[in-house]
Amino acid sequence: MLEGKYDLKKRNRIYEAYETTPALAARMKTNQYSKYENPTGIYFEKGDVAIVNVVGMGEDKAVFKVEDFGPDKTGRKEYPLTNGMNVFPVKKGLAYISYYTDNFANAPKLRVHVLSGKVNGVFDPYSQTNEDWQNLLAQAPCEMIDLQGKHVHLVYHVDGLKKYCPDDGVQLMKLYDQIIGYQFEIMGLFKYNKVPKNRMFGRNVWGGYMHADGTGAAFNSNVIRKVARISDVRDVSWPISHEFGHVNQVRPGMKWVSTTETTNNIFSVWANYKLSSTGYNVLEDENKIDEDGQKVIGGRFNAYLDSALIKKEQWLCQRGSEGFANYPNGSGDHFVKLYPFWQLMLYFKVAGRGNPDFYPDIFEIVRNTNDEGKKQGDFQLAFMKNACDVTRQDLTEFFVTIGMLKPIDKMMKDYKSDQLTITQEECDALIKYAKKYKKPESPVIYYLSSKSVDAYAKRLPVAGKWGAGISQNGNTFQVSHAVWKNVAAFETYEGDKLVKISKVGTGSKDNTFTQVKYPEGATRIEAVSWNGARTLVYGKR
Repeated sequence: MLEGKYDLKKRNRIYEAYETTPALAARMKTNQYSKYENPTGIYFEKGDVAIVNVVGMGEDKAVFKVEDFGPDKTGRKEYPLTNGMNVFPVKKGLAYISYYTDNFANAPKLRVHVLSGKVNGVFDPYSQTNEDWQNLLAQAPCEMIDLQGKHVHLVYHVDGLKKYCPDDGVQLMKLYDQIIGYQFEIMGLFKYNKVPKNRMFGRNVWGGYMHADGTGAAFNSNVIRKVARISDVRDVSWPISHEFGHVNQVRPGMKWVSTTETTNNIFSVWANYKLSSTGYNVLEDENKIDEDGQKVIGGRFNAYLDSALIKKEQWLCQRGSEGFANYPNGSGDHFVKLYPFWQLMLYFKVAGRGNPDFYPDIFEIVRNTNDEGKKQGDFQLAFMKNACDVTRQDLTEFFVTIGMLKPIDKMMKDYKSDQLTITQEECDALIKYAKKYKKPESPVIYYLSSKSVDAYAKRLPVAGKWGAGISQNGNTFQVSHAVWKNVAAFETYEGDKLVKISKVGTGSKDNTFTQVKYPEGATRIEAVSWNGARTLVYGKR
């Protein structure tokens, strides 16, 4: 203090109460949010003594939490606080004023002055600048640092941030808030005014790869480039959305057996679609094996179409790039399972062919549903019923076609395997129930992708001339999009039998053509419009 180096502003601060994390999780039907609200920005080394003055504490008590997030992993320690001066020895780590109570809305604010320890800092992109960011990284005595946005709180490795985001912490943290904001949007938290005060929590860890647990999202420090470099966070946001999405899965109504690695990716594909500056869509554009085991851009999408429409397999059991080998109990490719969820979002929210709040309304129903006594099959049936109700459209033909509304009686593999049973009688009952609603305008929602969504939105007819804009190489045709426009998918027939389906843009990095399979015995290729109309591309009917 005498030397003028004592930073009173960073040490003497106001702290607010937050809802207890178990109560919030129960109310939202999610996993728990941050247990590290109120970061002090103070770092203690081994053998230090904490000197903490507290003013304003009432019946709701706060504790002084010290956590070592670094590679030493010495764990967490909590110290009770009282009004006045508190003096106690502490372990190594970053300090937090842990102030959680069911009375959070009315609990008094606390003024807490941390007189000892070293100032490490807390970065807030809404009150600080990139100059502040650079100074914090340069001066941090701890190897980890707190970053706090509106919806998310991160504790990341300082050296990794220096390497991959040395200049623009403001943009980095605002991108994270956008990613979490997209999840809140889908969950209906904005629409229904249920955005929690509590933040989500993410941190670097020193083992494994990436995961989510009862603490929050975890990203190994070895892959910090993927979660700290702005271009990666923006254009390849999938891993961030995926792990935070695990926390936000509304359970069990939107997380029934065999969907643990699927419904969280509703958030991932939406963030990817909204944020990517290149238009690259992980779900649609990855170079993955198709139904014949051949690697091609869009191959996994075509594997889905083959499994559902040609082989007529049950949803959750459909083969894709991951194949059945990894899921011997009948659970299929996690990404293939995702396509119907994505197509419904594209149809209603992007193409505007019905209720744009399709997912917010479903999530709100699920949050308010009593799950007691329900079985896994009930949740799958409820999702389909809710989809019809919130759109006021009879979507049962779509669900039957993609294999979701089919009888099933299998032990499904997941982190916790369980029986999934849906009877024919239950399928028939839902079909009968939905008849009170109109059919959707498009009978081929199952062909919808981000590459064809404009045609669905604007009701654009297929344009093209028989035999034009195509070239053949063996058993494959290349169909030019300069000639064939507004196509949802290309179908290959052998007489009256559908034998191959190619999503528009298959095989093309820039969506300028579609690679269409034409196996021996094939007789024609049809271009399918958003409204199900077929236009002959090659061959004869």
